[in-house]
Amino acid sequence: MRKILFIFLLLFLMFSCDPVESLEANILNNTSQDLKAIFVLLEASNFNETFEIESNNVKIIFEFGGVGDANLAFHDYDSIYITNTSNEVLKVYKADTPGKNIYNVDEYWQKREPSKNFFEYTYEITTEDIK
Repeated sequence: MRKILFIFLLLFLMFSCDPVESLEANILNNTSQDLKAIFVLLEASNFNETFEIESNNVKIIFEFGGVGDANLAFHDYDSIYITNTSNEVLKVYKADTPGKNIYNVDEYWQKREPSKNFFEYTYEITTEDIK
């Protein structure tokens, strides 16, 4: 009887847990030049995040794994700069920038679910985006 009760309790605990979701956000540099993506935090800080993205390559900029819903958003960032390797600013994104905007995840990011509870987002930067 104890074994049966233990098995039911174990099964109950296993099935009542929230599923673990994972998320990966990538930037695809579909241009002929190497780029940098600089994520500027809302708070005045020297801890901005910079990602170097080689020409015609993908760079992972964010990974999340945990319990609950995995959603991609950039609420903590004031702006996102796209520069070349000489630090020349090619494009500045802000939350209210019109047109194609890295902040608009639902509109401009490709989303796929390669496996259950694993979501992959990709934002493509083209030559037209940085003219």
